[in-house]
Amino acid sequence: MGTMTDALSRATDRVYSAFGLAAVYTDRNGVNTPCTVMVDQDLSRYGEAAQVNVKTAVLSVRLSEVAGAPRRTERFTLSVAGTVYTVDSLQSSDELEHKVFVA
Repeated sequence: MGTMTDALSRATDRVYSAFGLAAVYTDRNGVNTPCTVMVDQDLSRYGEAAQVNVKTAVLSVRLSEVAGAPRRTERFTLSVAGTVYTVDSLQSSDELEHKVFVA
């Protein structure tokens, strides 16, 4: 990794450490992976509007914890509240994190 990528990776890790929530990612094969996520309820930032039983938030997870992009129907369960978010679609993915629309 280049110097800039290393710096961005460290900054991303600090943000997740400060604001992230413990969760478990469950893929289509039923494999559970502990991870840290951030949930953003303000869909207007992504050009979307919340709809009942459709997209309700954008969930971010680091590639260092979930390597492959989460796919539709896969789930993230928050450890503290037990809230379950189901992946609706991939919003974006880069070399540091995935962002998915969830319901």
